[in-house]
Amino acid sequence: MDTAVRFPTTPKAIRARALKLSARMNVEKAFQTIMRNCLDQIEANENGVIKYHDVESLHQMRVGLRRLRSALGMFDEVLSLPMALRQELDWLVSRLGPARDWDVLAGSTLPRITTALDADAALVRVQHAAADQAVALHAVAGAAVASERYQSLIGRLERWLDERGWRAMQLPADKVRLKMRIGDFASGILEKDQQRLLKRGRKLKGADPEARHRLRIAAKKTRYAAEFFAALYPQKTVRPYVKALASLQDELGLMNDASVADRLLRQLSDGKEELKDGTGFLRGYLASHARLGGGTLRKLWKRFVPLRAPG
Repeated sequence: MDTAVRFPTTPKAIRARALKLSARMNVEKAFQTIMRNCLDQIEANENGVIKYHDVESLHQMRVGLRRLRSALGMFDEVLSLPMALRQELDWLVSRLGPARDWDVLAGSTLPRITTALDADAALVRVQHAAADQAVALHAVAGAAVASERYQSLIGRLERWLDERGWRAMQLPADKVRLKMRIGDFASGILEKDQQRLLKRGRKLKGADPEARHRLRIAAKKTRYAAEFFAALYPQKTVRPYVKALASLQDELGLMNDASVADRLLRQLSDGKEELKDGTGFLRGYLASHARLGGGTLRKLWKRFVPLRAPG
């Protein structure tokens, strides 16, 4: 009998750990706790991105980055990240984002279509070309995360967080607000996020892809805020709220994937005659199904609208 120990060929992608804020925390301590949670998620997926070019590890690193940037936006009324660090975060996002877009196209969107159809040679060629592009961009993402520039960014973020680097640039009024209990601050953030989301959802019927994208971003930010502050409120209030947001975000995400897929398929066929038939068919298929998807989105929106933000 073979008793050799076997190790997985790829690492397990790391999701965000459960975040537990205390109602006794002040705003500054809560910010540090949230940011540390986001940084832990980013750093935990480094090996999967660098060594294995793992699809899910890259996805979870991007989720960690989105959560971190969302947290910075929530607290920007009382503290601010230096512009140089903001620019470095933008650089990292620009290196990871394209690989994720092509992963979704090659690993999700196209297989879903080809499974529903009898894929001919033209569609198979497109799928292979998309997969090749995803592999190439994973190498770019891995090189970025392995670089000294990335290590410098993470080190500077951690020092700024541990040393409370925002204090040197603060006004007296901001210092007072940092000493507030987190509960009052969180309620204001959740209410503001919900109002922005409701405003963007009012014209959902007939919305174009750009309007749906703005709604998706608002839903994502509202969900992150609700998850960050969930421990401060009764679970019977938070859970249905986050669940409704997640369903809404998922449906908007699928519609956004179709919009991104159209752009990537146009890029893929540019100057490649052998891919034009396949990409043309796929773009038409995605466009026709996008027009049919609005009904599901409106149903999910109607379920969300009656819910109130925790507070």
